[in-house]
Amino acid sequence: MTTTSDLSYLQALDNPEEGEPTRSLLNLIEEQTLDLELAAFLVSHISRGASFITGSGPGGIGKTTTKHALLSFVPADLPFFKALPDKVSAVGEKKSCAIADELSGGRPPTYLWGDDLRAFFALSQSGHILTSTIHADNLDETHSQIVGENDVPSAQFRAIHLIVHICLEGGNPPERRIKDTTTRRIVNKIYYSDGSRDHQLIYEDQKGLSDQAPRNPAREKHGRTFLEEMLQDQERSLAAVRQRFLAWNEA
Repeated sequence: MTTTSDLSYLQALDNPEEGEPTRSLLNLIEEQTLDLELAAFLVSHISRGASFITGSGPGGIGKTTTKHALLSFVPADLPFFKALPDKVSAVGEKKSCAIADELSGGRPPTYLWGDDLRAFFALSQSGHILTSTIHADNLDETHSQIVGENDVPSAQFRAIHLIVHICLEGGNPPERRIKDTTTRRIVNKIYYSDGSRDHQLIYEDQKGLSDQAPRNPAREKHGRTFLEEMLQDQERSLAAVRQRFLAWNEA
C-alpha cells in the first residue's frame, strides 16, 4: 500500500460506506467544540506542517472527528498515507501526511501498537507529518502509553507538535464510550512541543491560550479570515474546505 491523494482520502470521509459523514472544522466551531481564535491558532500550525494527536479517555467524545477535521489544513501537495499494521514502512521516502486510525493496544485491525507504533513514530525522522488519536485525557497518560509502554524515544514523541485533548463539558465520566450526544464536546487541553523541548500546556478551556503558546498573529489572522468567510457559506465537507483553503493560500 502506498499513498493516496489528500482529496480522495477526505472525500471518502465525506461519503462513508457506513455511518455519517465526518464533520469539518466549521461544524466544530458551530457546535462550540472550539472557538474561532483557537481554530485559527490550530490552522496556523497545521498548515505549516505540525504533527498532531487528538485524545480523550472514553470513546465517542470526538477525538477522531477532530483529527479528521484538522486534516483539511495540512500543507499543500502532501499525499495522505494510511499507516496500517505491518505496512507502516510502505510510505516510502517522499514526504507525506501519515495517518494512523488510533494508537491502541486493543488491536482492532487498523490500530497501531508495539513495533507498528514505533515504526510510525520513526517516520518523523524522515520529515513525515504524523497524526493519530489515542485514549488519553492528558499529557501524562499520552506519554505513558507512547513512551512508557511502547519505548518510543523521547525525541520522536516531541516530534508531535500538538496534542489536543477533547472532553465533555464538565469533564469525562469513567465510561469508555459515550452515547449521549446532547452534552457539548469541547477542546479542553492542548500541549505543544517545538521538537527540542518537552511538551508544555498551552491551552485550557477556562483560561484560553497561555502566554507560552507559540503564536503568529499574521498567520492566525489569515486562517481566521478564511474560516469566517467559509462560515457564511453552506459548504461543510472536508474536501471542499481543503480545496478552498489551498486556493485561499495561493491567492
